[in-house]
Formats: sequence, structure tokens, C-alpha cells
Amino acid sequence: MNKNLDEFYTTADKFVDLANALSKEDKSGAVGSAMRFAASRFSAFEMSLTGRDLAKEKEAIKIELLTDYSRMLEQNLDDYIRHIAKNEIV
Repeated sequence: MNKNLDEFYTTADKFVDLANALSKEDKSGAVGSAMRFAASRFSAFEMSLTGRDLAKEKEAIKIELLTDYSRMLEQNLDDYIRHIAKNEIV
């Protein structure tokens, strides 16, 4: 795995670790929703730093971010399906 991709997964795992810890304290299911909200909030902030005209490009930005999220979700669902089929814990 290349260094950038390894760092990417390491950073993502830090967020997952925090969500797992919070989920132990809160069984309501709110942690996942809060994480998605935080991701959307940070994504909007991140886009504001790019110099793009958010008002003018809002729909294009949404499509870009949703496409990226959809691809990542598809990959993770496939990973879980493979692990479940092998009775592995992820």
C-alpha cells in the first residue's frame, strides 16, 4: 500500500475508533447520524476553502461529494458482505 493511502486509512480509522467508543456509551443509534452530519459539515467547510463559488456551484459540489461518498459506501458494504460470508468479524 502506498504511503498516502496508508495515511488515509489510518486517519479514517481514528474517526471510526472514536465512533466505536461513543457507541459504547450511546446505544440510541445517534452516533452514526452525528458522524454523517459532522462529515457533511466538514465537507461544506472544506469546499469553502477551495475558492469555488459555493452558491453558484452548489449542485455540482453536491454531486461530486455524493458520488465520492457513494463509491466509498459501496466499497465498504462489499467488504462487510465478504466478511459476513466468511463469518469474519470486521
